[in-house]
Amino acid sequence: MSVMAERQELSELLDRLNDAQIARVRAYVESLLHVHPQADATWSYDFLAKFTEAKISAQRERAGMEVKAEDATCEGMTKRALWEHPPLSGAAIISYAVPIPPHLRALKLKFFVGIRDGSQLPSDRYVAFRLVVNNWKLWSVVKNSRAWDEYTVAMPELASDVARIEFQTDGLGDHRWNWAVWGEPRLIADF
Repeated sequence: MSVMAERQELSELLDRLNDAQIARVRAYVESLLHVHPQADATWSYDFLAKFTEAKISAQRERAGMEVKAEDATCEGMTKRALWEHPPLSGAAIISYAVPIPPHLRALKLKFFVGIRDGSQLPSDRYVAFRLVVNNWKLWSVVKNSRAWDEYTVAMPELASDVARIEFQTDGLGDHRWNWAVWGEPRLIADF
């Protein structure tokens, strides 16, 4: 079994625990880190694995919007992705409430953005990609190329908080062929 599959299985088991049991698991894990500290100990949050917990909405109306978690291919390269085709007008929004553990350092969000193969988006039209954290636009880019572009965004101080993280796409007035995707989005940090 791969490490990713093991983490997914463990995550599913944790989802079935009550608050008291989660507190016990947290104490145990923290004791393991204290007894056997690792110089390269990292924490991560996989947005694709938590897709069922996301809130899907639109800035205006949802008509024309398509949002799901599925493999996506951009310029022949396939990645796990959040599909976020924007609605007829305004932005599509995928929002997560992410509990951020205490004592994290160097929190950052790593991801790719692309436009799926097969799109006939004209060269003079663009799709806007935005990352909003706790109602602040932290990052944005516009693009019209099919290739995956990789980004790493430093996050604000969020330790011991529940962060509201939104992935937004906007057709900028014309949603046709805006086959926008976010590839492999993950929060990562050091303990």
